[in-house]
Amino acid sequence: MGKKSPEILEFQKTYGITESEMWEVRPGSWAVKHSAIERIVAARGITFERPAIIEVNTAEKIMVICVFGKMGDRTEWSFGEASPANCKIAYPASIAEKRAKDRVAIKLLNATGHAIYSEEEADEFQQHRQNPHVTRPADIVPATDYDEYGEVIDNIPHAEPTQKLRVADQRPLFAEIQKEAKAFNTSAAFLAWMKEDNTIARVADFKPDWQEIFRGVCKDHLADLREGEADIRMTG
Repeated sequence: MGKKSPEILEFQKTYGITESEMWEVRPGSWAVKHSAIERIVAARGITFERPAIIEVNTAEKIMVICVFGKMGDRTEWSFGEASPANCKIAYPASIAEKRAKDRVAIKLLNATGHAIYSEEEADEFQQHRQNPHVTRPADIVPATDYDEYGEVIDNIPHAEPTQKLRVADQRPLFAEIQKEAKAFNTSAAFLAWMKEDNTIARVADFKPDWQEIFRGVCKDHLADLREGEADIRMTG
């Protein structure tokens, strides 16, 4: 990880962004979690007007909107775009909204000149954060949820491994199962897949920290799917 510039450090300190909410996506450029930006938006009283719909093509999964935001007497606007070319999630409207709002918020916070982006800006920003070789699972993905009996909630249950894999052997298997998980377009199908014996067994063979990273990846993807489905229900 590269050294943060004084401007990045000041931005992080001013808005209370934790180390796990910001990561380097390329030398000198940093991504911030969408949830952290939402928290700052609420704390700073940033408001958004109803977006202007620029393009909608449900058949091609294309969505482009323009969002206008205000903080005090300042206003900013920016576009949010989502299409198969820049988004693998099946709910382009939800992603376009996140991208547009996050861009506007970053402008209002005077952070556009400091190489700061939202994690929603590009798929590779999230993929970088989900790299299983970067740091501790808790630093890069959300923690797995458990019920009062210690059972995993809406994720892949724990199981005994059937083989001992080397790190070199884990890498392609992790990439394969992550790609498989991200291909699901509905929460119901994704939840069913996570409960399948074959899925549970494959994850159980990973080292414990890799298992937790993958569960965090699944938790994020499930949240995105559910948010997209909720948007569809609201719009009829």
